[in-house]
Amino acid sequence: MSLRTVNKLLVGASLTAIGIACPVGSFAQTTTDDPAPITGTAGDQEGQPGQLDEIVVTAQRRSENLQRAAVAIDVVGAEEMSRTGVVTAASLNAAVPSLVVTKAGGANTSFYVRGVGNFTVNASGDPAIAFNYDGVYLGRPTSTTLTFFDLERVEVLKGPQGILYGRNATGGAINVVPAKPQPGELSGYGSVGYGSFNALDLEAAINLPLGPDGAIRVSGKSIKADGYNSDGTNDEKGEGLRVQLLANLTPNLSVRVAADYSHQGGVGPGASINGIIRYTPGSAATATSIANYTFTPSNFDPYSGLHSPQARALQSTLVIPGAFINPAPYTYPFLDNDYVGVNAEIKLDTGIGSFTFIPAYRDARLNIRFNGPGFNGGRVTEHDEQFSAELRLDGKRLGPVEWLLGAYYYDESVDARYTFAQYQVNPYQRYFPKVKSYAGFGRLIFNLSEQFRLVGGARYTMDRKSFQTLGQTVIEICTRPPPPAGPGCFGGPSIPVADDLAQLRTLIPFPTAPGPQNSVAYGTFGNRVFYSELAYTRKTSTNRLTYRLAAEYDVGPRSLLYASYETGYRSGGFNNTLGKESFGPEYIKAATLGIKNRFLDNRLQLNAEAFYWQYTDQQVSHFGFDANNASSLLIENAGSADIMGVEVDTQFLATPTTLLRGSVQYLDNKLKDFNYAVPRVPTPPPPGGTPTLPQVIGCPSVETVNSTGQAIYAVSCSGKPGYNSPKWSVNAGIEQTVELGAFKLVLTGDGRYRSNRVIGFEQLAQQQSGEDLTFDASATLMPASENWALTAYVRNIGNVAVPVLSQYSGSVGGIVAINYAPPRTYGVHATFKF
Repeated sequence: MSLRTVNKLLVGASLTAIGIACPVGSFAQTTTDDPAPITGTAGDQEGQPGQLDEIVVTAQRRSENLQRAAVAIDVVGAEEMSRTGVVTAASLNAAVPSLVVTKAGGANTSFYVRGVGNFTVNASGDPAIAFNYDGVYLGRPTSTTLTFFDLERVEVLKGPQGILYGRNATGGAINVVPAKPQPGELSGYGSVGYGSFNALDLEAAINLPLGPDGAIRVSGKSIKADGYNSDGTNDEKGEGLRVQLLANLTPNLSVRVAADYSHQGGVGPGASINGIIRYTPGSAATATSIANYTFTPSNFDPYSGLHSPQARALQSTLVIPGAFINPAPYTYPFLDNDYVGVNAEIKLDTGIGSFTFIPAYRDARLNIRFNGPGFNGGRVTEHDEQFSAELRLDGKRLGPVEWLLGAYYYDESVDARYTFAQYQVNPYQRYFPKVKSYAGFGRLIFNLSEQFRLVGGARYTMDRKSFQTLGQTVIEICTRPPPPAGPGCFGGPSIPVADDLAQLRTLIPFPTAPGPQNSVAYGTFGNRVFYSELAYTRKTSTNRLTYRLAAEYDVGPRSLLYASYETGYRSGGFNNTLGKESFGPEYIKAATLGIKNRFLDNRLQLNAEAFYWQYTDQQVSHFGFDANNASSLLIENAGSADIMGVEVDTQFLATPTTLLRGSVQYLDNKLKDFNYAVPRVPTPPPPGGTPTLPQVIGCPSVETVNSTGQAIYAVSCSGKPGYNSPKWSVNAGIEQTVELGAFKLVLTGDGRYRSNRVIGFEQLAQQQSGEDLTFDASATLMPASENWALTAYVRNIGNVAVPVLSQYSGSVGGIVAINYAPPRTYGVHATFKF
């Protein structure tokens, strides 16, 4: 893309924001005690009757009006979370157009912002979106699960946040901000909800004063819902407790200490079989199949699940190449995870500025069994520990200069055991990743006039990583000729599911040493098993300077124009994969031009943003093969992408009782240089096949050999769209308040449209989501005092099956499985507060 094209895009978005009032946007009507006017400094008024209310954020490490924050940010307040059903991180999709959240591999949550993210399923890689809870960065994606209760708001920052949030924020950051204790105040609330799939949601909080200068706040949540798949998967079960103590020890010193505990149970996420890709040599490519392969749809209900009788019947007819056996049934999944955290926030005002110190410790213990189209039983037992500390000094203004300095330390250690039971190939992995990260950062704001400011910031990060691993992979082969030359090994057993290698040794005949030369007979149908080992210890160090340059101009009393250029990076790491033991950092550069406006006596809000990102050395997580042709989950630097687009959002208080809201985002995410290789595996198919199968992937591939002489497929997805990047995302809604004497009835309606997006690594036709349009509605009755409320809601009124993740497994009969967002749900919710 030329610089001229970028300039046109940026200028066009700015003119759009100044000149039109588009009836779409996404911000909730949120009441705070903070400023209304947008002038040179934040004011101190609440929103006036008949005007839009104000939202205060801390995304830039200072309290400021959302309309004064010169960053690309979406905010979801407590009311909007209730209205859209945001009860976990995975349900945040419904409220933020630029965000895509998926769940797979047990308890893992993956975030994508404008197509930047990754399929994070184990501790060898880091997420691309920094998830921060109460000001503390959470390094593991499982730890984000049960933090969504008793909140002030959730902030979603779009684009690299390399200055204030540092490493692993190449795509953005998510800040979950809990409600804080209020000194001298006795208050609280309780809520109960019941809905579809026996969903029971209980939440409560109480704020107890400890004199005029202190308070303790205790809050808790319990959620339980049956799975919306017919086999019981995609359920919700968990409990959380948070305790906070705040003491204003002196007029200049305050200390807040918090502790939290949560447990995640139940079954976990689940997929349904969408169809089978079968090898049909000589067949031509079609809209749903690539050359030499034919896709046969299953025609199953999208919410049937992998454990349904029809799924099992279909699975039993498939053939596992290599071992030539029929797959055994999937084992049933479960979750049993515990999370504990302790953190503090100490604030001290001094003559040179305000110090903030945030020490934190978090501990997670995971016990997970999961499955997928290629796994009859994956198992995770993991212990994650992290300690972090951040110290900031928000200095007193020196003439026209505002300044901030900070230092950050992060220490993480993981003890992980992973099992990927794949019928004929069962890897058992034990590894110990450790991370130490140090950073110093600073920001300067030059107030050149009351209206015009220049901003500069930088962060220097030093990452130190080590990785110790022992991987043992058990492999089953067939010694009989395959059909039609021979009987194959049909009727032979799969390798059973075991929690670890020690348990597997008690279940099957086991060789005394690694290597195919030491294989032993397994069953009576010609199968044999052997195992291979991979053990190594490695270290890496990465130092990186990231920076941000920005300009801000107050076009008017309630109009802010801003432009910025920012860089970010995500650290590299290690794989438990022979031949691909390590991967490097990824980098991003982002240019943004935005404008935020309030018009019509503070009744119309119209914001617009244009962006252009350059993404290089992109880390991609996917299942592939190692140098021994054993299946492995690996991360590699696959290439680069150009990402650009425009987002416009608006709110319009048409009357004192009618609020219109909405947003529209146009996103062009194209993989500019996206190449990788996979081994060419000799795996004869059933009758009529040839010794080598073409690569099943939606991108062009060429048979060749690599530098070591290994036969590979060189795959190029250059020019393809990026993952989870809908070209169009539109949210629109209305909130109508009806006065009923001493009561009022609040009616809401919301619609969401997403165009097609790629939801699977292989870019197959079955991994295109298609477009979807969903609608929600709610009705809330409350008195004028608003001390209680009764809500009835229905979500996904049209019962649209929205695909969110597609997985393909060529190693188990060519199954394509898809995870879907929830179907139509409805229920009631009651809240009281005092």
